Amino acid sequence: MAMTLNIDNPHLEKQLLQFVREQKQNLEEITVEALELFMERFNKKEKFHYTKRDPKKYMHKIEYNDENDENLSDVKPYAHIEDSAKYIHDLRRKRNR
Repeated sequence: MAMTLNIDNPHLEKQLLQFVREQKQNLEEITVEALELFMERFNKKEKFHYTKRDPKKYMHKIEYNDENDENLSDVKPYAHIEDSAKYIHDLRRKRNR
């Protein structure tokens, strides 16, 4: 198999050449090792672990200031939308164009 490595980033190219000199190997060997490690890690399909937080613990009530003298009790976002299914359908159609 023949392989061509084209690096358009001069900074990355300098770093790679310096690494090759430090390792005292040729570029082909290092490239093959890097690809093998990448493929090994890619094929492991490790599950992504994250801590699930309790929403009740992290929620808080939004407090409004009376400094503004604005009554926001009648504000209803998206109240102008009569058919929500049609609205979402149209949004998705616009986004996918």
